[in-house]
Amino acid sequence: MNQWIMFLTTRMFKRITYIFAALALAACSGTIDPESQKPDVPAGNPMEEVPEGVLRIFADKTEVTADGNDMVTFTVMFGKEDVSSAQTLVLIREYDGEEKRSKASNKFSTVTAGTYKFTAEYYYGGKYYTDNSVTIEAKPYFSGEEKEYRQRVLAVYFTSTGCTSCPSATKGLKAVQDANPGMVSAVAFHSHMGTIADPMTIPETTLFNAVLGGFDGLPRLFWNMRQGTHLIGPSFTESYAEEVASYEPQCGVSVTSAWIPNDYDGKPEGEGCPCQISIGITSNIPAVYRYLVFIVEDGIVAEQTGDPNYVHNNVVRAVLTSEKGDKINDNLPLTVGVEAKAEKTFDTASTWNINNLRVIVAATTSSDGGYTFVVNNVAECKLGESVDYQYAE
Repeated sequence: MNQWIMFLTTRMFKRITYIFAALALAACSGTIDPESQKPDVPAGNPMEEVPEGVLRIFADKTEVTADGNDMVTFTVMFGKEDVSSAQTLVLIREYDGEEKRSKASNKFSTVTAGTYKFTAEYYYGGKYYTDNSVTIEAKPYFSGEEKEYRQRVLAVYFTSTGCTSCPSATKGLKAVQDANPGMVSAVAFHSHMGTIADPMTIPETTLFNAVLGGFDGLPRLFWNMRQGTHLIGPSFTESYAEEVASYEPQCGVSVTSAWIPNDYDGKPEGEGCPCQISIGITSNIPAVYRYLVFIVEDGIVAEQTGDPNYVHNNVVRAVLTSEKGDKINDNLPLTVGVEAKAEKTFDTASTWNINNLRVIVAATTSSDGGYTFVVNNVAECKLGESVDYQYAE
């Protein structure tokens, strides 16, 4: 009996020994996958794994070339729902310490190299949701033919003869222009206010109000057709400096304006006569451009909140393009160093002072797939004269 017990005990000990030896051998030979010891990780598309009630932003790539064409497409998921095109979605873009918010577009391209961070904010059910951020690196574009264009900024200003705060804002804008000679081209859109009719109001005022996001109340100022409002006074100086520092001009603009010979009605040249404007744009990058053309008048005397002798300058008399700008080069990317051309013809009004008319042309690009267009550079000259491409000194 004792011998039988000893036999079983010895046999069991050997089996246990064999089992441990086999386990040790398997571990040494790698037949047991170490990854199997890790917690289970969900597989598949991360966009399909966003928890309910959580907002996440995703990018189809994290690096682009700053040529105005290379584009990132963002997808924003709220749980299982794609809200990338939702009306209550805002994309928050951070660049060089500045934050800008935009709606209704989930695309991004740029002509300015640098690091951009994007965060999504979604309003739903009375609450705001936000979560992660994505970083996009925009690499410089080099063609070997770069030119250093002089930077000019477009100030789009909304005012009214019935606005009591507008004269102060006008002084603030003039102070920026005086402090930065030749750098700021201003276009002033007038509108009626309350029961006070403004004689300088034109239909395009409403169109430009809408394309800049829509707003009530005056005065308003927008740098370079960029959505976001700057109000009265010293903030003009700060916001102007921020705008100039936020980008480098990648294109130049030339303008030639000439009166078309016309002697009908016996009117002198220029008075109620047609004028032809020729526009040229050259670029350091193969970007798609549009252009805006404004006819403005200075020295208009009209009552301003009780002052019958108030002098109005930069008054927009006509816009010769759509509020989003007209296409140039068949809406194709410009060839670097090759001029794209466009022409406009219009008739001056007999009520305008032809000696005080100027033409302002702005070249624009889009960073959100064509939803909005922002000015990259500007040129202006007296109507009937010309200005060539301007380069940094």
